[in-house]
Amino acid sequence: MDKNEGAEGLFACSKCHGRFAFEELSRSEHLCKDCRQAHPTACCIYCRLEFHMTKKKEKSPVCPKCDSSLAIHGQPKCCQYCNLRAAFGGPHCNRCKSSVKKYGPPVPCEQCKLTCAFKKPDEVLKRVNGKLLCLLCTISFKRIQHRQKKANKRKHATTDSSAKEKNGAKDAKVSKKATSSDERSTPVGDNPLKQFYTSQPSETATATEQLASDHVTELTKLREELAGMKRKLQQKEQMLIEKEKQLTELKAEKWEKDKEQRQKISAIQKDNMERLKLIQEENRNLKKQISQLSKGSAKAGSS
Repeated sequence: MDKNEGAEGLFACSKCHGRFAFEELSRSEHLCKDCRQAHPTACCIYCRLEFHMTKKKEKSPVCPKCDSSLAIHGQPKCCQYCNLRAAFGGPHCNRCKSSVKKYGPPVPCEQCKLTCAFKKPDEVLKRVNGKLLCLLCTISFKRIQHRQKKANKRKHATTDSSAKEKNGAKDAKVSKKATSSDERSTPVGDNPLKQFYTSQPSETATATEQLASDHVTELTKLREELAGMKRKLQQKEQMLIEKEKQLTELKAEKWEKDKEQRQKISAIQKDNMERLKLIQEENRNLKKQISQLSKGSAKAGSS
C-alpha cells in the first residue's frame, strides 16, 4: 500500500520520463533537475519566454507551445496588446487572452508606457516592487534584479574573506607574542629549538627572512590584483545593467515612433480617399450636365 501510494504521488519528466515529486519538476515544461541542467536555455522568437532546448534545431529557437501553434495556424501576427509576433489564429496572443479573462482589459505599463500590462493581485505585484509592468518589462526587471543579487553576494563574499584574513592576522600576532614570552621565560640551554637557531650562521637567518618577505610581497600583490579584477567585474556588470535599461527605453521609443508613423500614413490614406470620392462625385455631376446640354442642343436643332 505504501509503495502504491508513493508511486501515485510521483510524476513523469517530459524528457527522461523518470518519476519525480511534482515540486521537483519545472512549472511549464515539467523537466527534472538533471534534464534542466543538461539542456541549455534559449529565448523563443515568438513569445519571448525562456525554455530549455531539448531538441536540436537548425532554425531560430521556438518553444514547444509556439511550435505546436505554428503547425496548426501557420505564421503568427503581431498581438494587438503586447505587440509580440505571437498571435496564432487571432488578433491576440494566448497570454493576453488568458490575462484579459483573469484581470480585465490591459492598462499602460509603467516602464515602456504601452497599453499591454494587466492589473494583477498585490501579492504578484510585490515581486516587481508594486509596479504595473508588461511581460517584457517584467522579464527585464527580474533579470536586472537577479544580476544585482549576484553582485551583492560576490561583494559580501569578498568582505567576509577580508574579515577572516584580518582575524587570522590577529590570531597570528597573538600566537607570536605568546611564543616570544615563552621563549623569554625559558633559558637558552633548556630550549633546543632556540639553541639550534641561535647556533646557525647569520647568513642562513637572513636568507630565510628574505624568502618569507618575498612570499608576503607576492601574496599581497596577488590579493591586490584579485581585488582590482573584482572591482572591474562589478563595474562591467553595472554597465551591462545600464545598457539593458537603455535598450528597453530605445525599444519603447521606437515602438512609439512606428505607431505615430502608422497613424500618419492611415490619416493620409483616409484624406486621399475622401478627395478621390469628391473628384468622382464632381466627375459624375459634370457628365450629367454634359448629357443634359447635349439633349437640349438636340431638341433645339430638331425644332
